[in-house]
Amino acid sequence: MVLDVYTLFVCELYVLTFLSVIMVFAWRGAQFNRVLGFNCLSLVLSIVAVGLSSMRSSGFVFMPIVAGNLLVMCAYGLQLNAFRALRGARCGWFWIVGMVVWGMLCLAPAFYNSLPLRILMSSLLCIIYTSAMLRELHRARALLPVTWWPAQLLLGIHLGFNLLRALLDGGIPSPLHGAIGGSTFSVYVILESILVVIGLSFTMMAMVNERTQIIYRQASLLDPLTGIWNRRALFEKNSQLNANWNSLQQPVSVMLFDLDHFKTINDQYGHASGDRVLTDFCQQVTALLPANSYFARLGGEEFAAVLMCGEAECEQIAERIRLVVEDSCPEKVKYTVSIGVASCQPEREDIDSLMTAADEALYQAKAAGRNQVKTFRPRDTPGAEEALVSQPHATHPA
Repeated sequence: MVLDVYTLFVCELYVLTFLSVIMVFAWRGAQFNRVLGFNCLSLVLSIVAVGLSSMRSSGFVFMPIVAGNLLVMCAYGLQLNAFRALRGARCGWFWIVGMVVWGMLCLAPAFYNSLPLRILMSSLLCIIYTSAMLRELHRARALLPVTWWPAQLLLGIHLGFNLLRALLDGGIPSPLHGAIGGSTFSVYVILESILVVIGLSFTMMAMVNERTQIIYRQASLLDPLTGIWNRRALFEKNSQLNANWNSLQQPVSVMLFDLDHFKTINDQYGHASGDRVLTDFCQQVTALLPANSYFARLGGEEFAAVLMCGEAECEQIAERIRLVVEDSCPEKVKYTVSIGVASCQPEREDIDSLMTAADEALYQAKAAGRNQVKTFRPRDTPGAEEALVSQPHATHPA
């Protein structure tokens, strides 16, 4: 089957125009998202560049060779900025390198009048830009667990095509005075660009959608005041632990916290100081918890932590937290914390049982005078009524 260069040229213009319109609406619908904005502008510049290439059939050379290719390089640079924006990076300066290099080379008559040299340099610049996009995409892979793969595949295909073009396109002028002109390889260039721009445009919209959903989901799992997990996130994680409980290869412990006399702090110092106490407490606990632990605010002044450690280690960590909190004094407000600890026992077969046991230990700590750490003991255990506690400390009045 022979592919007609005129038909492909018209198809390319139609596809670019259609995608530009879609991208404008997607950009506005996404509240002027930077990624879609860069992609939209890149498509518009590509339309102008393709339009300028049609001037070859009228005998004009400067506009297609210089202006048209400068716009193509600018479109590549904007596409690179779109990938940088996906991971929240700034534009930088690398995106203008292609335009600068092409403009300077066109000042040399040997380059300007040589089709093989222009094709080789165009392919190399495309390879450089595509490689930079792949690098940015690789750096954003943790943010895009699903759409990262198709985007990587599309960019890899585009990179491979330009490598083949640099090797195989000898710059033999096309005998047709078509709208595109150029070499006999131009038919494949147009066809490949149509396929890649369609795939990449829709993949870019999918990546923006995925990123937005992840951001909203993460926000829904965080407490807005303290920045730690909220109750919903805690119970989702607990459900995962329950599902994998039998396969766990390490002990699990739970700590429940309750800030002592927190209502008195709010009444005496105001809610702003109460909020500062809550954030200070979260900072202190986060700094002392092991890396594989998770920590959440259950509501008000109540918090919970799940640790992958045994009872003895959990007790030591809880006591360190209690002492650090006792010594902390944000905005000259003294406060203390009561802590209940529960660790894995044969009769407790899931994380929910541990949470219930830790809650009972916390109740014992508060009933015993607060500012204490108590560890849950089953009632039939000798000495259960004297559950393990830290050294008694007088409760500091709030």
